[in-house]
Amino acid sequence: MVPSRLFGPLQVSNDQIISFPEGLLGFTGAHRFVLLPAASDGIFWLHSVEEGNLAFLVIEPTKFFTDYAVEVDAQTVPFDISDDKNIVVLTIVTLPRDPDSQPTANLRAPVVLNYAHRCGCQVLLKNSDYPPQHAFDFSLVA
Repeated sequence: MVPSRLFGPLQVSNDQIISFPEGLLGFTGAHRFVLLPAASDGIFWLHSVEEGNLAFLVIEPTKFFTDYAVEVDAQTVPFDISDDKNIVVLTIVTLPRDPDSQPTANLRAPVVLNYAHRCGCQVLLKNSDYPPQHAFDFSLVA
């Protein structure tokens, strides 16, 4: 049972847990997460198993930014990427407190998952023109 401020108690099996050995940027103490589908295709919640108040809205960036491309290689991530059909790239979305502001996606620091091995990491793209706060029209999600 995983406590969740957003969803109430969550039933999570061990085979759903994704391990982040290095944590996420700014949250290095949280190492185990579960990926929960949201209402729309390509949108998920990345919810900490250890901290019930920690959940990130994440998106598949290529569904919203058609020109977004990230090269993932053995130097970029600390896990096996040889079977690329099991590799998933997500970006963290920040929802604004002000309802008149747009949400932003962190395109500079994507989250990379090896779904088959249930492991992940957040990668800081060096020498990248992608912004850490790229505004987008969230109404396209509905």
